[in-house]
Amino acid sequence: MPMKNNVRSTHVLLRTKEITPAVLALADHLETISGHAVALIVDASRGDVKSEQRTVINLSIAACRELGLHCPADFAWKCGDYGYYLARRRFPDTELFWMLETDVGFCGEDPPYFFRFFAEHRDVDFLAGKLQPAGRSWFWRNTASGRGIVPFQCLFPVTRLSRRAIDAAFAHRLKHGRRLNRRILWPNDEAFMATTLMNGDFVTGDFNDFGPSFYSDETYYYGAPMNADSLKPGPAVVQIFHPILPASQYAAKILTLQQRSLASDSWTTERLRWTAHKLNAISRW
Repeated sequence: MPMKNNVRSTHVLLRTKEITPAVLALADHLETISGHAVALIVDASRGDVKSEQRTVINLSIAACRELGLHCPADFAWKCGDYGYYLARRRFPDTELFWMLETDVGFCGEDPPYFFRFFAEHRDVDFLAGKLQPAGRSWFWRNTASGRGIVPFQCLFPVTRLSRRAIDAAFAHRLKHGRRLNRRILWPNDEAFMATTLMNGDFVTGDFNDFGPSFYSDETYYYGAPMNADSLKPGPAVVQIFHPILPASQYAAKILTLQQRSLASDSWTTERLRWTAHKLNAISRW
């Protein structure tokens, strides 16, 4: 039985490219361990998707442009924060939103402990892992430059936002969308949300800031996935694992990452981005 919701209304959002039996099973699992209703944020670039089993929020160009959001060609992959803005309108009374990706797992003796623990920290506006000042070698750092601010980074596979933080981030995305130099170097979800909220008047925290260590560099990172079928039983304190994939999908993902690393932009595109970065660095975030 799912745990009874705490005083504040909370939703869990599961971000996915498609609805499959495995995704629906994961949604059921997350509902059980979190104690909160789970809705699907589905990539609808090839048309709206429906489900009889779960509430679906279609992440489509039409839906995002209706909100006034700038939608680059890869926004469904790059801008996970757009799912928060759509969910905020679908569930206007909800005060806290979790968002998770499908290649996340919770390993440990008591997986619900993760959600129970942070239910006691309901006043935190933004929770994420690897939340820190952006390193100079981080790929997305140049997209988060601005006068008088510190660029921040995080990992986006597991995050929690308050509706106050979502509203502020949404307003900032709209402002950036009206500026050509920002549109040229459109930040991904990790750079945009971390930089906006860490430089604003919000209560923020890394998952490991509150006492227990819920992840390590070996369990939570961006890169080649771990084989879910080879993971050992989890430790006493639940750990976030990302990215994990079943063996049937593991090899294909590795190949995709290798092919992506070989891609390169044209000289003209690189020059345009360099110019936009210089303009961004001397303009307000």
